[in-house]
Amino acid sequence: MIESSEANKIFVLRNNDLGDVLVATPLLHGLKKAFPYSHISVGVGDWAKPLLKENPDVDEIVSCNGPWHNKQICHFPANSPKTFLHGLFYILFSRETRLMAKAKYTHGIDVLGSRQGAWLLRRIGIPFRLGVTGYAGGNKWCKRTIVFNENSNVAEAALSFLPLLGINQTIEPRPRIYLSEKEKATSMWKPRNQNTKRIIIAPGAGFLEKCWGNKKFSSLVNDLLKNILYEIKVVGSGEDKERIKLFENSHEDRFHNHCGNLGLRETTAMVSKADLVITNSSLCMHL
Repeated sequence: MIESSEANKIFVLRNNDLGDVLVATPLLHGLKKAFPYSHISVGVGDWAKPLLKENPDVDEIVSCNGPWHNKQICHFPANSPKTFLHGLFYILFSRETRLMAKAKYTHGIDVLGSRQGAWLLRRIGIPFRLGVTGYAGGNKWCKRTIVFNENSNVAEAALSFLPLLGINQTIEPRPRIYLSEKEKATSMWKPRNQNTKRIIIAPGAGFLEKCWGNKKFSSLVNDLLKNILYEIKVVGSGEDKERIKLFENSHEDRFHNHCGNLGLRETTAMVSKADLVITNSSLCMHL
């Protein structure tokens, strides 16, 4: 439990993929709203830091490149011996872990709920640790836990940590990202009249089984381009650049493939000004 008048140091661990970090932002908002005098730090991989920039609910973004449960630096199955050893080495010997230990956090939340996450919270000396029972382990090293439910919305599941800290406020489970006025103004769309529609296509995804398919996306884009009022932009990583194939090259003024050329916040700004987003289960879906 946390008294609202106390100035605590709360560490939220979310060293996972981009969408995972984004759907943890309602939890951060709930923590800051309930405990405005607490110092809230978020441990994320360096790849996800831009998502938390300008976020008023975050006092500190901490580099936490833990090699487990992400596609960025975890290159082996989640429960493999190599992943176990890489994670253990990071927890015991990494410079990042030593820096986190110096911060003297009072409360820690492992949003994912894993053995490595619970070990990290314990290793850096956090006395009050929250985790998850029934997902990836680590619950026996936590003071309190939520129960994993595979059917629950991820953002709503993260908000379940709030009652464990004595918070009874209702927080909307909508992901939050904060853009500056300058970022919003440079969203790369052309000026338009009231009939023009701006459409985002995001054909990539972290897992092949979550992809609709390149041929289907290509057919859809070519059909959409038949309407001269539609402006289409494709977003994603560099490896997504060749997913969309045009049947003819007469649409250069209304079709732009930005895959691999935009940062996270530039992509977010573009999505914020779109009328329609067509996407796989990916970061763009959460945006």
